[in-house]
Parts: sequence; C-alpha cells; structure tokens
Amino acid sequence: MCGADRPPWQNARMSHPRSIPEVLAELRACVPTRRRRGAIAAHVAALWSRLVDGCRIVSVDERPGGIAFRFEVGEGENFRITCVLHHATPAPLTAAEAAVAERLCEGRTLAQIAQARGVSVNTIKSQVRQIFRKLNVDSRVALVRKLAP
Repeated sequence: MCGADRPPWQNARMSHPRSIPEVLAELRACVPTRRRRGAIAAHVAALWSRLVDGCRIVSVDERPGGIAFRFEVGEGENFRITCVLHHATPAPLTAAEAAVAERLCEGRTLAQIAQARGVSVNTIKSQVRQIFRKLNVDSRVALVRKLAP
C-alpha cells in the first residue's frame, strides 16, 4: 500500500475501517520507504491514528531524552505498542560555549576560564549551565566523556 503505485494522498479514496492486525501489516509495509516524505507520511499518519484510536493507554513514563507511551489493544489477539516521543534536539553550542567546554575538558577552573576570556565568572557559570543543558550532561566528568574522541 505504501509503494509508488499509490495515488497522491489528496486523491486517494478514504480507507475502510480495518482491523488492528491489518493496520499493523500496512505500517510494516511502509517501513522500507520511510525516507520518502509527503504522501507516504500522510498515509502513515492516518494508519497511526487508526491504530491508536482503538487502544487504551497503559502507562506514560519519562525516559532519558523523551516520554514513552504504552498502549494496549485487545482485538482478537492482544497487542502492546510502545511509542517514544523524543525531546527536540537542542541548539548546537555557540562559539563561546564551545571554547568554554574545551577549557573545562582541559581541567581549567571557572576563574581561569573567565580570566582568559575577559569575562566574569558568572558569565562562565551561565555558559556552563547552557553547555550542560544542551549536551544533556550533569557534571564535568560527563562532559569530558561526551566530548572526548
């Protein structure tokens, strides 16, 4: 159904209600072509909507980098679906933040970095907070591990 022989989604006939196993099979058929957007994305969105519409939410969990939803449906066979919504990718480090991160990885103190850059220690503290937030780390050791080659 997700192949090139499908008409554009705007011109396609409305699909008839399908069973959950049929919807899952059609979604699986779309996986190899997932890199193409447009009509396929609209088709997959409609399939996903049909799939989730017949489900009940079992749990919602906070995961590193996102939120996981667990759905369950009991139509003939029981199905469980886990969907993870990932947090948006944060902005890349600015040039100043990258320079501060490099100095932190060298083992310099905040005062040394501030003096070398000609700014206050509070400015460096603020930049370190932004670096930690953007790179999703909570310590200098984690920062070094993340940035080390």
